[in-house]
Amino acid sequence: MDHRKIRRELMQRIDKKSAVEKEKVDRYISLLNAFYKLDEAIIANGVMVKIENGKQTYWKANPAVSEKNRINSALITLEKDFKPVKTTPKASKTATTSDKKGGLV
Repeated sequence: MDHRKIRRELMQRIDKKSAVEKEKVDRYISLLNAFYKLDEAIIANGVMVKIENGKQTYWKANPAVSEKNRINSALITLEKDFKPVKTTPKASKTATTSDKKGGLV
């Protein structure tokens, strides 16, 4: 994932004079880096990890999975603070009320 492209897009959505908004972009990118590092750890170690404690051996959920979910929630919450991308509205192709047939005459 190209974080530079994401940073550029987010910087277009904020007031560049605001130090707080710039910090939010930095925080978002930092969380994004952590998110993908957790992905690598999950791929390397699996979703379940083997725990050996003396003679006991058991399997446990990889803590990276729950951390990844927590970071994902933080990313979604932080993204809501950024202005939406401006799009041009498309013309609707639905019929207007005068074009519709039906009902009582």
